[in-house]
Amino acid sequence: MEVNLSRDRLIIAGSGNVALNIYKIASLLDYNITVIDNRAETLTRERFPEASELLLGDIVELLRKYEITETTSIVLLTHNHEFDEPTLQAIIKSPARYIGVMGNKRKVTAYFSNLKLMGISDELIERVYLPIGLDLGGQLAAEIALAAVAEIQAVKYGRSGGSMIIKQVTEEKEKHDGLF
Repeated sequence: MEVNLSRDRLIIAGSGNVALNIYKIASLLDYNITVIDNRAETLTRERFPEASELLLGDIVELLRKYEITETTSIVLLTHNHEFDEPTLQAIIKSPARYIGVMGNKRKVTAYFSNLKLMGISDELIERVYLPIGLDLGGQLAAEIALAAVAEIQAVKYGRSGGSMIIKQVTEEKEKHDGLF
C-alpha cells in the first residue's frame, strides 16, 4: 500500500464507536489515518477500510515507537479509557500538532495532576485538549466525533473554532474544491 506522507496524519488510539466516527469524518478530509488498539474484534478492515494502518497490540508501546511529526494529530479514545493516561504520558513530549483525550472532569483533573507530579511542564500540558472536541453540544458518538474533528481542524488552521461572522471584506484568497 502506497502512503502519501504529505497528507496530514491522524492517529486514533482506540477502535470503539467514537473512534469509528472520527475515522469516517477524517476520511472525508483526506487524513492519512492510523488506528491503534489491543482489541482485534473492533480493529478490523471491515470497520476501517480506508485506514492507512491498523496496528494491533500494546497501545502505549506502539505509540512510543510511532513516528509523530508536526502534522500529526492524535486522539486517545481507548476502551474504558484504560490506556488513555499512560498513552498520554508516552506522547506528551512529541511534536504532534494536536493531542486530544476523551474524558470527564474527574479524569481530566487526575490526568493533569499526574502529569505535573511526573515533572511535565505546564507548557506541554497546555497543548493537550482534554476533554476532546469543540463545545458543539450533543452526546452521541457521531456528535462527539464531529466536535473532535472540528477541533483538530481549528488547531490545524490556527482558529478558535467559534462562529464565522463576517464583519468586513478581506483580500484573503480562499481555497475551494473544484465544484464548490
